[in-house]
Amino acid sequence: MIRGIQYDSSFVNRKLRKRDQVLTVFGYYRLFLYGRDMVEPYPNLDPFTRTFGVGDGYREPMMSVTVVGRPNGKASFGTELFMFTPYTGLGQEENVFEMNLGLNFYGNFRTRHGTFGIRAGGIHWYNLSPFTMGIFQVLDRFSIFDRTPWEGVSNTGKYNSYFDSGTTSPGDLRWNNQAFQGLIINGYKLPANFAFDAFWGKTQANGGLPSAINDPAASIPPTLDAGEVPTYLGFSGKARNLPNFITGGKISNTFGRKKNQLSLNTIYSRTALDSVSSVNRNYQVHTLSLDLKLADLRLTGELGGGSFASPTYDRKWGEALMLRLFIPESYTFIPIDVQLFRISKNFFNQNGEIATNSNPEILEGLGLPAGANGAGGQLTLVNQLVHNRQGVNINTGIDVGPAKFNIGWSWAQELDATSTMLSYVHRINGLALSRVYNPFPANATSPTVFGPYNRQVSFFRGVSEFVQTTDLDPATATAVNRKYFNTVDLQAKAKYTLFGKPIYFFYLGSFGSAKQRSALLPTFNEDSYLFVQYHEFDLYFEVLPKFILTGYLGLENARGGQFTDWDVESQLPRDQLGRGIGVGFDWTITETAGIFVRYRWLNFEDRSFALDNYRGRELTIELKSFF
Repeated sequence: MIRGIQYDSSFVNRKLRKRDQVLTVFGYYRLFLYGRDMVEPYPNLDPFTRTFGVGDGYREPMMSVTVVGRPNGKASFGTELFMFTPYTGLGQEENVFEMNLGLNFYGNFRTRHGTFGIRAGGIHWYNLSPFTMGIFQVLDRFSIFDRTPWEGVSNTGKYNSYFDSGTTSPGDLRWNNQAFQGLIINGYKLPANFAFDAFWGKTQANGGLPSAINDPAASIPPTLDAGEVPTYLGFSGKARNLPNFITGGKISNTFGRKKNQLSLNTIYSRTALDSVSSVNRNYQVHTLSLDLKLADLRLTGELGGGSFASPTYDRKWGEALMLRLFIPESYTFIPIDVQLFRISKNFFNQNGEIATNSNPEILEGLGLPAGANGAGGQLTLVNQLVHNRQGVNINTGIDVGPAKFNIGWSWAQELDATSTMLSYVHRINGLALSRVYNPFPANATSPTVFGPYNRQVSFFRGVSEFVQTTDLDPATATAVNRKYFNTVDLQAKAKYTLFGKPIYFFYLGSFGSAKQRSALLPTFNEDSYLFVQYHEFDLYFEVLPKFILTGYLGLENARGGQFTDWDVESQLPRDQLGRGIGVGFDWTITETAGIFVRYRWLNFEDRSFALDNYRGRELTIELKSFF
């Protein structure tokens, strides 16, 4: 973990075990140069069509310095210093020097009755269970052409790791963990193999982010003009000063020779809406999670329920059920991963793996309009769970010589006809477009909505789009038909040797649809609301020692059906084609330093909506050096 911007307790314990080594300082310098030229931009983008600068708007550190210490054998501490100079020409007032992830304290105490730990401060990367506190993560099914800010310097190590296991940063604490700030107490090796966790503090949803704002004094424009880059004037209200916290924990027991595990998990989140905390909104989740080894089979799952309440929404309980069975190839010739799930529309949690933002009544209780939080009936990846649905996910894969093939399939149906919107992700050029319409401008109090038809929403390193359905009740404008969802995810990976040097080929394909009727596969026909397909090809070749050429080709097509919004002039639903072409190189200068260059051409057109077109290019140059 020295080469990442995160560290964990195992690193602290390993590196600082000696009493005479009480303080260690390490970190990295990262210069990220960014250039953009939107040759054909969305309307009203001027003067932001051409931009050259340091950083891409996400406030990632130019220098990160981590300080960890172990004053004695039972306690340690750590902090990370954030330094950034945007080179705006305004001098010292624009420079940033502050703590990045807060000041963290770790305590570990061994007794004859068990081992007890304490973590305080933040940010801590924390996981309780999928339904209570966790993050949905996809390892294999994303392109690795564009580097993430927290990547290290590894030459071909990154591509070998992705080929072997689907990971690029093994051990990175962000995977499957929520950012948490506060107090965590745990105990393990207790009598009868019991263990416990207890916590109190804040996650992102409790930390004053847009979903926590309910303030009429906020100065966000009620509507955005076509393609406008919004200017946020800040807000003067009291929302960020009101009590807003989450608490919970778990009790678990490990038993049997195969270390089977059962856990009782619970969380409770409460946000005050007035100065005396008499008016609030809150939600709670209580579950039983299991991890059982049965012969060579493995069964995992989580069963429970949750509820949400606000001044405008009476508490309603909903179930959340998931079982997942892993069958090895010794039983079925190929490994099979089967997941069954059923999640009520009333189950709500902003901190778990389940997307719970498509119930319009709950969104209204949050003070948000429908679709304001990346909502709608989402077209998902395989194994990505959404409330108000039940279904099945199946994954398998085989190795054939130097190649690996994986396929995933999912089917799901809505439990109730609630969602009048659908949403999907612009996977091909989403990262580049999110840099244009940054989702995190200063003092933002709502998501960045953009595009000539105000239907794109920018989020961290991506963009999603909303689709309005039209088969509604004419009196209430509510949905009348349940929707059915299908997804097929494909992956192919191959590693060869060319002229004595490694060369890697990666392909990702994804097909998704939403329909009025149940279907086995995602297709586009008269019953379809929406059909989306993606194709991504990556190429990496070490042409010289520690010098890797990189290439990328991405294609995206989204088509709307007869019961979605049509263009007024063409009288046709959306018919989109997105293309992305990228080239670049990785140059590992030393074991701890490298230069990474990416150049991308991006092109997008909607052949039905005349204004929904853009074309441009971007260049990024990253210098990263660890110490």
